[in-house]
Amino acid sequence: MKHSEYYQPFQGDILAGIGNSPVSPTRDFHIHDHYEIFLFLGGRVNGFVEQYSYPLQRGDVLIFNNHEIHKIINQTQEPYERLTIHFRAPQIYPFCTATTNLLACFQNRQPGEHNLAHMEEPLLSEYLELSMRLIETVEQPKYGSEVLALTYLIQILVLVSELYTRTRSDVTSVISPHIQAAMSYIDGHLQLNLTLEQIAGELGLDKYYLSHMFKQQTGGTLYRYVLLKKITLAKQLLSAGTSVSDTCYLTGFNDYANFIRTFKNITGIPPGKYGKLAERAD
Repeated sequence: MKHSEYYQPFQGDILAGIGNSPVSPTRDFHIHDHYEIFLFLGGRVNGFVEQYSYPLQRGDVLIFNNHEIHKIINQTQEPYERLTIHFRAPQIYPFCTATTNLLACFQNRQPGEHNLAHMEEPLLSEYLELSMRLIETVEQPKYGSEVLALTYLIQILVLVSELYTRTRSDVTSVISPHIQAAMSYIDGHLQLNLTLEQIAGELGLDKYYLSHMFKQQTGGTLYRYVLLKKITLAKQLLSAGTSVSDTCYLTGFNDYANFIRTFKNITGIPPGKYGKLAERAD
């Protein structure tokens, strides 16, 4: 099955790895149905999520849930080092308690808010040790590997949850007020057939200026951002039991066939099947 680079699938319940290259496997804005922990180790990049973009330093951690559009923007042609962990949330539910919700930092916040935290070296060393054990277990499976991988992931989530409970980053976003205003307008008007001309007109901006500034600051196009926002909303509506036809209307697609085709191109499955899978997951 072919997936676009908007959408990042993986097989199994846990995926972990360390990379050191100029580009990530998914270069553009993307979303996925799992959660992600991104640890930055070296290079010169910005981490983009929703309406915010942050210059990263060694030890910075970004977390993404299954509704947040994000990407890494490399500021140079040089490699950057990162460690990523992807996991499916349902496997963690049995290990959450009334006083320890291991997924709270992913779920109990507005999209794009409080995604960034920082680890100093002692904590970073502990995190790296656990993560390398997880990577080895995932990459070299043997008897009991799935159990060991889950125990390492739970320990990592305890560490990350505690970090996000006591740490709130004060790093300033490098996204300008004009681009943030455009993103806010998009968020509030996804039911419309949004175009560059219409968004620029509503904000009183020149469309060429808006397009250029958006590309410069996010590394992606406004068109793709709008499309991902609409599909993210569609996923939420379908998961809540909204019909495919109503979802098509509520996300501002002009015609039903275009919605079906676009949703499948981005997620890999038709919207009707996505809704049924979401019902089973519940």
